[in-house]
Amino acid sequence: MKPEEKERLLKLLGERLSTLKKESKRSYRELALRCDLDFADIKKYEEGKKDIQFSTIIELSKAYGVNPKKIFDIDFDIDFSNKESHS
Repeated sequence: MKPEEKERLLKLLGERLSTLKKESKRSYRELALRCDLDFADIKKYEEGKKDIQFSTIIELSKAYGVNPKKIFDIDFDIDFSNKESHS
């Protein structure tokens, strides 16, 4: 994946996390108390400044009080079809 594509996707994910934060009506500190993440890291994820691992998605789900699939409710604007032949 090209760096600019990764940056774009992280920003999209960050926007989604920001929306979930607003819906939860919780501060960063309150979110951090609900999971095993530092409040400063949660803010970085929302700003799209930090890459996210699977375990982080689970922790963020706990923080926001949502199913992990709700975090990925994003229009990625990616063609997921495999157009290349892998011989």
